Amino acid sequence: MFLKHSSVCGMGIEMRIYGIAIFEVKKDFDVAILDLENAGLHKLEYMEIDPDLVAYLDMAEEEFGDTLGKYRTIKDYVFEYENERLVLIRFFMQGKHVNKVLLVSLRAGTLRVVSKRLENAGWSRLFMFEIKRLIRSVRYTDH
Repeated sequence: MFLKHSSVCGMGIEMRIYGIAIFEVKKDFDVAILDLENAGLHKLEYMEIDPDLVAYLDMAEEEFGDTLGKYRTIKDYVFEYENERLVLIRFFMQGKHVNKVLLVSLRAGTLRVVSKRLENAGWSRLFMFEIKRLIRSVRYTDH
C-alpha cells in the first residue's frame, strides 16, 4: 500500500501514504467541510484531483472496504494542512448526507493532530494508523 509515484500532481516529487483514518460522520456535506476547515484543513479548490492521487484513495478503500461499507455517492478532494501537507479525502454519502470519510495523509504526523480536532467536532473515529518518521542520530567517537 505504500507506493511511490514520481509524477504525482505533475510536481515531480515522490509521495507515499503515511496515514489512513476512517471516520463515521453523520452530518450534511457542508457541515462536514466546515468541520474539516475548523480542524486546520483547507480544500484546494484550484487543484484537480490527479489520477495518481485517486489511486491512493482507491487502494485505501479497497483495503478497508469492510469498515467503509458501500455508498452510491463518493466525492474526492485534496486538502492541505499547514505548509504543503496534502490530505486526500473521500466522502461516502447518501444524497447530501455524509456517512463516512476516508482520509489519506501523504506526510508523517498530520493525521494525529487532525484526528483529535475532528473527534472534538463530533466525528467518530473508526480506524487510524500513521507511520511516524524515524529520526536516526549517529554518534561518531574517535577512540
